[in-house]
Amino acid sequence: MIYNNVRRVTRLIVVLLGGAILVAACGEQRFLAPDAPDFSLPTLDGGHQITLSEYRGEVVYVSFWASWCVPCREEMPHLARLWQQHREEGFQVIGINVDEDPEAARQFAAASGVEFPLVRDEDRAVSKLYRVAGYPSHYIVDRRGKVRFSALGFTGDDALAVTQEVQTLLAEPAGAAN
Repeated sequence: MIYNNVRRVTRLIVVLLGGAILVAACGEQRFLAPDAPDFSLPTLDGGHQITLSEYRGEVVYVSFWASWCVPCREEMPHLARLWQQHREEGFQVIGINVDEDPEAARQFAAASGVEFPLVRDEDRAVSKLYRVAGYPSHYIVDRRGKVRFSALGFTGDDALAVTQEVQTLLAEPAGAAN
């Protein structure tokens, strides 16, 4: 009887630990695909199209954002600084806006002094492709086009984790395997 109780407790512990690991994995790195899905979207100002595959060979931070999203507003200044610091090393940022009113997004970007490329996902087809569940959702793509990091939301802790991940990927040789 004691043996059966020990087995039950052991199974329960294994199930609980497995569930905890699954929850932890889903919390931060929600989407890791072999290859980052390619997309082509118009710039926020309507000037031209930006295509992810154009950036192959560089580390790319793809952020889905909206001007009304408070964490997005906190993320943008961090991204602008990170891009300024590392763009000469092959780091790019593509901000994918999902606002229904593109003028609100343009005003926010202008007021924030954002200079990296901003594109518009008007029908949210690219958001669906990336399985975006909320904003901001961000994905860091390595030089070979592989998604190496993804997260939902943005806090001070995220800023540190993102900075470290970008620095790690920039230090990798272009042909490095994950």
